[in-house]
Amino acid sequence: MTFAEAHERLDIIIDKHDLPWFEPEEKDVFLQFAQNEFVKSRYAEFEVNEKRRQDLRTLIITSVGSGASVAVPADMLFVLSLKGTFSITKCGVTSNRETFIRPVQHDDVNKIKEDPFNKPNNENPVYVSLAASLSIESDSSPSAWTLTYLREPVTVNGSALPNNTFDLPVHTHEEIINIAVRKMLFSIDKETYQLQINEILNQE
Repeated sequence: MTFAEAHERLDIIIDKHDLPWFEPEEKDVFLQFAQNEFVKSRYAEFEVNEKRRQDLRTLIITSVGSGASVAVPADMLFVLSLKGTFSITKCGVTSNRETFIRPVQHDDVNKIKEDPFNKPNNENPVYVSLAASLSIESDSSPSAWTLTYLREPVTVNGSALPNNTFDLPVHTHEEIINIAVRKMLFSIDKETYQLQINEILNQE
């Protein structure tokens, strides 16, 4: 669905409620709010069921590299997983093995470094999130890592770029529009707000 089509759909729904007209720039704001809410709510339930994963599948990106520091991509919204290839020695035999790297909180990383049973190593690596990077803690740097993350969706700008489209799956566009309508109704007419809430719940 193009942004222009989304604007038209908003006009149709709002007109049925006989409510004030919204300018194109205002529609973009509400659609952007709606898209942000949709993505964040779906991410919160990403591992719950297949519907949630399909809702966000077009935003899933994979990045690869090496070393103990993973630069945060400019378009990254949330980390989905991080795994690395580490050198592991068992019974005198050394081999490279791919291992998932789990996140830890900043206030926990120093504690586990001092804990001999939980200390990060090549078999149990961890990472902490910094402003511009993910810092991997292990015995040695991974020879390779793979970061899978959820990127920011395209910015809604129907007033300047009407032919651009949402980059979420097609089946989500109506849901985003209904969330936008809910927000628009709440801003001007609280009586019809609950009706729109019911409409959104019935979409699932």
